[in-house]
Parts: sequence; structure tokens; C-alpha cells
Amino acid sequence: MIILGIDPGLAHTGWGIVETRGALCRARAYGCVTTKASEPIDQRLGKIFSEISRAIETYHPTQLAIEKIFFGDNTRSALATAHARGAAIVACAQAGLEVGEYTPMQIKQAVVGTGAADKHQVIYMVRNVLALDHDPHPDHAADALAAAVCHANLNRTKELSRRGAAAQIAEAERAQRQLELEEAREVTAAATAANVARMREEQNRRAAS
Repeated sequence: MIILGIDPGLAHTGWGIVETRGALCRARAYGCVTTKASEPIDQRLGKIFSEISRAIETYHPTQLAIEKIFFGDNTRSALATAHARGAAIVACAQAGLEVGEYTPMQIKQAVVGTGAADKHQVIYMVRNVLALDHDPHPDHAADALAAAVCHANLNRTKELSRRGAAAQIAEAERAQRQLELEEAREVTAAATAANVARMREEQNRRAAS
């Protein structure tokens, strides 16, 4: 499975491509789309759309992992991020990617093991999980890779749970078939015993007469 992780932002939109093979995750590429505040908003969003589309065309991901927006005190900044996020999602939607959305806390929890992890802990774990020989830069790209790793980990957990549930169902069905077989054998044995008893009784009556 090839996953595109995105850390959206109007000034900096980080992206990262992660490929999974079983339990292994490896980074194929990552980067950051940078736009200037002096540029018109349509050009900035168009650049984000175009460069994300180019990454999709190059690496052919099938899944998208993108950060959700946290609307805190800085509403203006959140709205700008929402614009960038929308441009990136449209690029992914046109390519048919399945979308997974995660809060920063969910990503930290899945990658580091705690939702309170700091930036350095996230980068350290991303580097180790993806077997990189360097810290991924810039930070926006590292966050995008973290989102992709989060998506991979959660998908693997779901798959293992699904397999476990399927195995339990298969075992229950096997036990039910075995029970039905044993019941059928008991019925057959009882019927056979009854037939033998009737035959003996018939033989005894004939012998008596």
C-alpha cells in the first residue's frame, strides 16, 4: 500500500510518500509546497493543488492521510490552513485516493505512543520507523510522513483485528459443523440400534410361533 501524508498549510504544505509491505514502512519521497504571502490566494492554492497532483502522478498512492484542522484562538490562521487543506484534498479526490483524517494528537499517539509527544520525539520516531539515515526536513514534511505512518499503523491494526475476528468466526463455524456431525452420528447410531432391536424382536416372535 502506498500512502500520501499531508500536513496542510497555506504557506507550507508538507507531503510525504510512504509504502508499506506487511509491518514494514519505508519513505519513498517527501517535500514541501511553499507559497508566498505576497501571491494572490488563487495562485497559492493552485500551486498546492498542482504540486500535490504531481506527487500523486509520480508515486501513485492509493490512500491519503491528512491532518485535521484545530480551530484555536487564531481563527484567521485556521481558515488559511483550511483553504490549503481543501486544495490538497481536491487533488487527491480527483485521483481517487481514499481519505483518512487524523488530529495531531491521534498522529502523535500512533507514531510515538503518546498524544503529548513533542516535535523532536515525532521526528525521531518517524526517522526510526521509516529507517531513514537522517531527520526528515522541513518539519512540515516530517509531519506529513508522520500522518502517513499513523495511517499505516491504524490500517494494520484494523486488518489484524479483522483477521482475528475472521479466525474466531471460522473456528466457531468449524466447532458448529463438528457438533452437527456428532449429533448426526448419534441420531444414526440410535436409528441403527432401534432397527436392530426391531429385527431381533421380529426374529424372536417367529421363533416362538
